[in-house]
Amino acid sequence: MLQPANRLTLIDAMRPPAGFSFESAMAVTYTLDLRALLAAPAALALTGSGHPDDTGTDDTTGKTGRGRTRYESIELIHALRAHAGRMTVFSQVGEIALAPSRRAFAFLERTVLPVSAPRGGIVHPKVWVIRYETAGDPADRQAVEQRLRVLIASRNLTFDASWDTMVRLDETTGPGGTTLRPVGELFTALLSRCAVDVPADHLVRVQSLAAAFQDALFALPAGVDDLKVHVLGLEPKPSPLPSAAERSLIISPFVSDTFFTRAHPSRIDELVSSPEWLDRLEKDSLARVGKAHAFDDGSATDIDSQGDKRSPFDPGRPLVGLHAKVFAFEDKGRARLYLGSANATGPAFGSNVEILVELTGPIDVLGIDRLCQGSDDEPGLRDLFYEYRRSCIDDGPSGEPPIDGWRQVIARLPLEGRVTGSSDGWAVTYRTTEPMPETNDVTIHCWPLTVAGNRRQVAPGRPLEERFETSLENLSGFLAFELTHTDGELSRFVVPVPLSGVPEQRDRELLKSLIGSAERFFRYLMALLEEDAGESSVINTVERMSGGDQEEGDGPVSLPVLERLLRTMRREPGKLAELHPLVSDLADDDALPPGFAELWEMIHQVATTDGPAQ
Repeated sequence: MLQPANRLTLIDAMRPPAGFSFESAMAVTYTLDLRALLAAPAALALTGSGHPDDTGTDDTTGKTGRGRTRYESIELIHALRAHAGRMTVFSQVGEIALAPSRRAFAFLERTVLPVSAPRGGIVHPKVWVIRYETAGDPADRQAVEQRLRVLIASRNLTFDASWDTMVRLDETTGPGGTTLRPVGELFTALLSRCAVDVPADHLVRVQSLAAAFQDALFALPAGVDDLKVHVLGLEPKPSPLPSAAERSLIISPFVSDTFFTRAHPSRIDELVSSPEWLDRLEKDSLARVGKAHAFDDGSATDIDSQGDKRSPFDPGRPLVGLHAKVFAFEDKGRARLYLGSANATGPAFGSNVEILVELTGPIDVLGIDRLCQGSDDEPGLRDLFYEYRRSCIDDGPSGEPPIDGWRQVIARLPLEGRVTGSSDGWAVTYRTTEPMPETNDVTIHCWPLTVAGNRRQVAPGRPLEERFETSLENLSGFLAFELTHTDGELSRFVVPVPLSGVPEQRDRELLKSLIGSAERFFRYLMALLEEDAGESSVINTVERMSGGDQEEGDGPVSLPVLERLLRTMRREPGKLAELHPLVSDLADDDALPPGFAELWEMIHQVATTDGPAQ
């Protein structure tokens, strides 16, 4: 079941059911990479509506393969602007990684809501709830069918190259099915744990999606007889793991003694974890384990060898190797499998907010051997286990270093940004209502995410008040921080900042700057109309579209573009019909080259009236 050759990307899991398109979504993640979030609304908007190609590009590797889809940058820019506003993403306070400057991040500013756990731990689930709907008359909502999809994973919203699990559950209208009401209750609870005031549109969206779980039933995965969802950490409750079983296996990258003393004081037959965390266990804890294994897929690298001074807990530090969390039990011919976000630690079953999906079924479907064994054709997960041998090392402190504690303090400070005009364009003043911490051995710098070169050292012990001159398209609702310890250790992170005074024309100017010059727009259009255009992945295209490279020049419609439009009008009028909503929206935003909107209307009218030439 958990075969190394089985790979599913988040973008694959987001693809809508046949005949449906994206309506809205809410998600929760521990760490967040804004580049990954940049790709999500584009993927949600364009899955199923891109240009099918038998030799399209893999979303994660860039390699080609059958059944993939190619996308052009201009489509993704438009989709990002149109659909980012339909998403609510909760992220643990202080765990947004510093990403390279991208102007397109502006479309995500109102998407992210930082949250904290009610019992002193962390908000650690990794869940997506997506609602799709069929096309219909917007005035007749009863004619529109809606359907939910839930993704429960161990993967954060990042580009980590790690081994993770994902459970995909689709709403069903057929007989049977199971309820997932705890998922809706999780998101309702997160609304009250936000570090900022929740905007009205997020409140309405989350409450609407959460309410949909009251009556929705979800199809069980093949071979699963029963399914339950356990949300931990919102209130005190006992561990959902069985206290005894005939056979047991736990896979967890992080382990702690408190798991064996508080959460699960029972013997475990097999434990798979990272050797550095197994080294931290007391001998009494290891005595409760029959066999301890470490995990090696060949991906482990010494990132410090490249001079990486980031804290081990920095949100931008990449994860490799094992990151899946699996609790598997067999008893009386039945198997119980728990997948989700919780590690085998005391906080995971105590103070943290976590989620686990409990799957029950026959051993030959969900059992430990079925889970880990390979076949004659391909290796299994167990082939990557090796016997753990305790290292003779002096165990260091297991908690976060002080620099990461300061990161949490700063990320929790109430922040606001005020946009005003200036002699050179625009300015943003970022303020806190409370003083910055007295950090002693740690130096603090900050800058707007869109202008990485404009760093300012922050004075400790008094409220932050920094004014940055900028252009309209470079206004940023994300403030980046860098903490530097005297020993050279770094921690970099981003904090969402509500902006006031933002001029109405900002989105329009941003869209125009991302599309670029007339020549650039026409190249995109030529690629859209080209029968054999080159393929590109969603993620690679998002990176390309948001990199800020602009070509100079502006001018009227060129002859090659006109020829291509006329040829498409005669041969493939349906292609023009597909592009018409995109071009119309760009025209409404005054983002098209001079004269093109009028030309397009004439050609589109002829194409839709006359049909293809015989």
